[in-house]
Amino acid sequence: MFPVFEYNAEDLVASEAPDGFNAITSHSEYACHAGPIFERIYTDEKGNEQWERGFRVLPKHTNAGAMAHGGLLMTFADVLLATAVFKRLPPPFVTVKMTSEFLGRAPVGAWVTGKAWMVKRTGSLAFLEGQLMIDSKIIFTVSGIFKHRAGKEYG
Repeated sequence: MFPVFEYNAEDLVASEAPDGFNAITSHSEYACHAGPIFERIYTDEKGNEQWERGFRVLPKHTNAGAMAHGGLLMTFADVLLATAVFKRLPPPFVTVKMTSEFLGRAPVGAWVTGKAWMVKRTGSLAFLEGQLMIDSKIIFTVSGIFKHRAGKEYG
């Protein structure tokens, strides 16, 4: 249904993902360029399956200040919100609105993780929130609205 793009092998090695994180399949060439992105699925203290995604800030991800570019953080956040929708509802969905707050910096070498969750759904719209962290420090928050395009293809 969707094309699959491969991450650059050198980037996969340089990312040094922590144990339990595996590279995700990318269906977007742009998201693939912004990666590699990894996912960890785990069971929380209540016995519920949870997920989080992460990436290592590589030199190719940085702005002139040698920190993760804001556009990269926004791309990763959009991927997170989309994942939260797709884990609950069938595609296709498209981003309608995304609002973000930059709360901290992500230097080269930092391992950035993210989580997102659906807040509510009304008709064809899904409302989501998420956050990006380094260790336990929140560096970025995001909220978004996705529209379900039932019976339609992407594009």
